[in-house]
Amino acid sequence: MPSYAISPRVFKECPRGVPKIGGSDCKVIVDYNAALYDATKLHKMCFIDTGDGMSPDQMLSLLNNLSASGASKNQFQNYGVGAKISALTRNHAGIQYESWKDGVGYMILIKFDSEQGIYGIQGIPSPDGKTLYAIELPAKDKPKEITDHGTRVTLWGMEDQQDTMMPPTGINGIRESWISFYLNTRFFRIPKGVTLSARIGYYRDNNPKHNYLLTIRGQKAILDEKADLKGTVNLSDAKLYWWVMPKGSDGHGREMLKGHTALVHEDELFDMSDSRSNRIAYFGVIVGRDRVIIYVEPTNVVQNTSRTNLLRPDGSPVLWEIWQDEFRANMPQPLKKFLEDLQNENALESHTDSIKEKLKGLQDLYKLSRYKASLKGNVFADPESESTFETGNIRVGEENSFPSESPQPGKKPGALSTALLTALVQQNTGSKANAVEPDPFPRVEWVSANDGNEGLLDRAAEYIHPQNLILANSDYQGLHDLVKYISKGYTDMPEVTKLIADEVKQAFELALTECVAGALSLKNRPYWNPDQFNAAISREALTTSVMPRYWMISSLRRILGSKIKGFVETPST
Repeated sequence: MPSYAISPRVFKECPRGVPKIGGSDCKVIVDYNAALYDATKLHKMCFIDTGDGMSPDQMLSLLNNLSASGASKNQFQNYGVGAKISALTRNHAGIQYESWKDGVGYMILIKFDSEQGIYGIQGIPSPDGKTLYAIELPAKDKPKEITDHGTRVTLWGMEDQQDTMMPPTGINGIRESWISFYLNTRFFRIPKGVTLSARIGYYRDNNPKHNYLLTIRGQKAILDEKADLKGTVNLSDAKLYWWVMPKGSDGHGREMLKGHTALVHEDELFDMSDSRSNRIAYFGVIVGRDRVIIYVEPTNVVQNTSRTNLLRPDGSPVLWEIWQDEFRANMPQPLKKFLEDLQNENALESHTDSIKEKLKGLQDLYKLSRYKASLKGNVFADPESESTFETGNIRVGEENSFPSESPQPGKKPGALSTALLTALVQQNTGSKANAVEPDPFPRVEWVSANDGNEGLLDRAAEYIHPQNLILANSDYQGLHDLVKYISKGYTDMPEVTKLIADEVKQAFELALTECVAGALSLKNRPYWNPDQFNAAISREALTTSVMPRYWMISSLRRILGSKIKGFVETPST
């Protein structure tokens, strides 16, 4: 969203021109510029606040220093520089600043000069031959929300005739209400003492039922109100919020109520992913992913330069794996029960045990070299060696000492998250580990793509790496096509078609298990990088692994020939 400076930090730091916390009437409004519309019939998005306002000299000073250094300007003068720069690239026609102090208002216009390829404040010739950069405003141009002090910033877009109230490309939501949708998904909560509102139905007539200002409450207030279950969990370096939303909830803001994950920082939301991603499954939410929402609020992170995501203080990415491991180990009982009930309700029989028995004799062909983090380990994990670790390339060298470390809350003594060990290795000389012999064969669970597993739509399966788990899609059309093909001639014999369906499922499980086991045996080999490994276990790769038909049909016929011979001979094709 090409914004002015709508951010929780605006509310907290209270720079010139924005509301102050604790004031009696702190308002921020996202609307169209009514005075401009009356004069031109153009809808231009504007941001109105009831803060201190700015004098002409203050506006000129602030806007002429778009790249001011933090060393030379205080936090208040400096704030908003990034927002102005990012907004200018989307508003070559101009960004119009109007500000009032003691009831007197001035306007300046900053825009792109295409001939010189630069941005600058637009000069306007005066009758006496001078160039004016700040123009005094008539009283009628002042928004009704502003009394004596305040500011309005208007976005002109890329050309004069552009309707900047229209939703930008890639933004969710409809023309009617996309601004309120965006703001509610951008903000976790709105600070006390501040009212944030946005225009609904700007292009409609003046009927207040269709064209009005809607108060923005923030995502947390909406989720708390709509959720069936909710709670918080204190992690070692973060606070985690979780909600279970009603099944099939709809209406305005449906996307806000579907399962997803996000980060919270200074009451703003970052790195939002939907229920189709693997991330929420790694928190232990295997079924019902479209109904569970998880937000993590870290205690020690910073925003990147563009304020689009969060980083650790050293500039490295945040470690979702640590929070996922901790949450799975400390999952709240109400959420755990909800997931267990949902899983039992939709449970489909798996053949994991029988498949592992069949593959037992081939186990040596799927050898995995792994090491597990342990404070009492008998080997030493060194980031410069060649042996492998569960979450990356960690070398195992000579045994060494490691600073005493307490296990994470909820963890069994002596066991650390693999992601946490990786982080510790980066900060210290290494950590202890034990050699382990992990099960090369993942377990398989059948789930429905129509019940919270949207990422499986038209996919055969998904692999959840941390849990060594394959989620097989019981709704996959390729599965049903194969059952239908082999069941020709038995449509009037339900006991036979049921047996055929069971055998086809088992054949799918076997193919999926071998595909994943084979990929795991290749992980961390010299010519297999992480991206290539992830591609090999992707939903698409697992789908293609069950598509070969000749061998699968031949094998199924041999198995079924003996099992259904007592009923009728296997039909020929």
